[in-house]
Amino acid sequence: MEIRESQFHIIYVQRRMADWSFEKAHTWEDLLAAHEKWMNDYNFQRHMAHEKRDDGCHSPAAVLQWIKGMQPEPDLVYRAFSALCETRTLTKAGYARFRNFLLYGEQGLAGKRALINIFQDVLTLEYGEHPLSRYSVEWQPDDTHLLRVGNPRLYDHPYQSPQLPLWEPGEVEWFVIIRGSPPVRRPTGRGRIVVIQPPLWSSGTQG
Repeated sequence: MEIRESQFHIIYVQRRMADWSFEKAHTWEDLLAAHEKWMNDYNFQRHMAHEKRDDGCHSPAAVLQWIKGMQPEPDLVYRAFSALCETRTLTKAGYARFRNFLLYGEQGLAGKRALINIFQDVLTLEYGEHPLSRYSVEWQPDDTHLLRVGNPRLYDHPYQSPQLPLWEPGEVEWFVIIRGSPPVRRPTGRGRIVVIQPPLWSSGTQG
């Protein structure tokens, strides 16, 4: 896209106006007030580019008052401004390995790359613009590992596995959240078998 000299001039003026106010700010509240003042000054003060208009509109706000911007959906804003956004390949059982936990996404998407969004204390697993599951998280003091994960919620989505459950409800214990442990040396010989059973429901569930 071509950027003309006049556009560079507008950006320069905006920066000069903002810097002058921001230099006086000493707290976060001061910065918010300075930003609001800058927005009002630039949008509502008379602008030389509009002085010759004969309709009485001499400020950017007056010229563009009839234009209404699109209000984005809250979920779109959430994804765009997530504090953390990573991808993980779902395991054969449909879990995403994140930090020191295994979190269930969807067995029907085994091998697919799912998106992990974390905003504040909420972690969401997504695939193809659809949420798969959501969890509440709490970080350890190192800000790297998770201390706790809870409040799982599984969503309805078009990717649920058509595979029928191998066990009847109640025959095995199924975990939506599995906490990992540091690797340890295990003696050779017959190992312990852990069954990870996919969910026995197809609708959104709190568990």
